[in-house]
Parts: sequence; structure tokens; C-alpha cells
Amino acid sequence: MLINQISNATSYNRYPDIFNEVTKYVSDSPNTQILSFGCSTGKECETLSNIYFKQSKIFGFDLHESIINDNIRSNTNPRITYFSDASTLNKYDLVFAMSVLCIWPDENNTKGYSFDLFTETLNSIDRLIKIGGVLCIYNSKYAFTHTKISNNYEIIKTLNINTGFVHKYSKNNERLLNYPHFLFRKLK
Repeated sequence: MLINQISNATSYNRYPDIFNEVTKYVSDSPNTQILSFGCSTGKECETLSNIYFKQSKIFGFDLHESIINDNIRSNTNPRITYFSDASTLNKYDLVFAMSVLCIWPDENNTKGYSFDLFTETLNSIDRLIKIGGVLCIYNSKYAFTHTKISNNYEIIKTLNINTGFVHKYSKNNERLLNYPHFLFRKLK
């Protein structure tokens, strides 16, 4: 698995509109398994468990082993589990990729983060999502619908059309204006 976003900046409940919208499409139950892909310090996992998915099992994955070790040491929530080893990951009902499929800030827009890295990472994420599961992508550099893997998904029509402050680009590095999609259901 390759590193995408190099910043570990995060905060508690930083995307409440997105999280609220997602709760309309994914049930909160003890059997629901949710992955925060690129969880950093675990604030997103804590937010999901404490506010939006109070019964679900939350898993946090990040490649930065020292951060994950800190998360494991400080975690007191039995419904949250952290990993830094991709081989231990499972299949999930919902995967959040929030501000991880980009490099921010990126002064040169598309330099430093390629469409190839974006698609390779999405292919890895796709293997982690159950059929019928949901993928939430927010603040990505490129448009998910411009990838081949997106053919295995349907767009979930949402009320919130804000997909983040990171500018979206096509696979040909052309800037896209008003790209509205951030939620997708896996069909195959």
C-alpha cells in the first residue's frame, strides 16, 4: 500500500455534514463494520463511534505505524480497533477516505500526486469493501467517476453536493468545477 496524503492533520468531528449524510445510507448496528482509511490520530474513528455510529465496529487504518501505536495505547473504546498492517484488514460495510486521496497543500495543483497513485490506492480500497458496501470519498484530488473501478459502483444521490476544498481534476489533469459526487455503493 502506498502513502498518499503526507499530512496527519485532523480534528474531532471535522466533517459533520458528510457524516450525517452517510448515516442515511448505512445502518448503525453491532454487525456494521466501518473503516477509516488513513485514520491518522484516530479523531475520525472517535467521532464516528461517539456520535454517528454508536453501535457499529470502527476500524482505523494508517500506514504511519508510530501514530497507530499511539492510538492503540490511548484507545479506551472497545468498538474501535487500529491497524497499520494492510494484510490484517477485512471487508467493510463502509469505508471513509477523507482528505487522504490527495496531498494538501499542493501548491502546483496536480504535481506531487498522480492519477496513477490515486487509482492504485482506490483499487486497494475497493478490495476492502463488501458488495453492497458504501465508499465515501471526500477532499480527493481526482474524480472517482473518472476511474475504471468506478464502473463497479453506483453513485448515491446525496443532498450535500460539497465534495471538499481540494480542487478536483480529471484523469487528464483538467480541473473540474462543481464535481458533486462523494458517496458510492459497490455493485460488483
